Amino acid sequence: MKSYQQYCSVARALDVVGDRWVLLIARELLALGPSRYSDLKRGLPGIATNLLAERLRTMEAEGLLERYEAPAPVGATLYQLTERGAELQDVVHALARWGLGRMLDGPEVGDAVQPQWTALFAGLELAPQVAPGAEVVVGVEAGDEAVHAVLRHGAFEIRRGAARCADVTLSGEPQLVGAVLSGLLSPDQATAFGLTVTGTPSVLTELLHVTAGPPARSGDTS
Repeated sequence: MKSYQQYCSVARALDVVGDRWVLLIARELLALGPSRYSDLKRGLPGIATNLLAERLRTMEAEGLLERYEAPAPVGATLYQLTERGAELQDVVHALARWGLGRMLDGPEVGDAVQPQWTALFAGLELAPQVAPGAEVVVGVEAGDEAVHAVLRHGAFEIRRGAARCADVTLSGEPQLVGAVLSGLLSPDQATAFGLTVTGTPSVLTELLHVTAGPPARSGDTS
């Protein structure tokens, strides 16, 4: 990994996470927790297999992630963020907010769309607003897959597949799902543009109007 050779905390951070794909690998692990190599490859369309392997080795050497052998029935090598790597959540959250302005027109031709990316934003933005002791399940169906985010006060977990017990589910164009979860559109407004909302949409509007609490942490719903 090349270094900027600058005695500056920004430069030193970019020495580690500035290479292409590093923060997106962190994004996948923040979203879905411990993951197989194949899971990461699936969540990072466009990355070459050898480059993913190289980035994982580098991130492991830098103490950002670790791998372990999962017992049966999984029986596979899993990658997960270390405590140091999990600190990148605040960086990813800031980038997610900053990048919203570039998503208003929807995906461009050839853009990949995966629902865990939107669900991660929901977890980062909304989990701090959930009342202590409460749980809110938000389903996201964007692209060809479905996931759901389990939100608790200051913590969240994203799981693949639809949730039978979701409090609210957003189905449709990813820019409309993201607009609702970021507060740019109300569920009613997004419905007028073609979004399908099932369940209790007021759950979202209530969360979006509550004063922010402590930062949410992924993979923790205790």
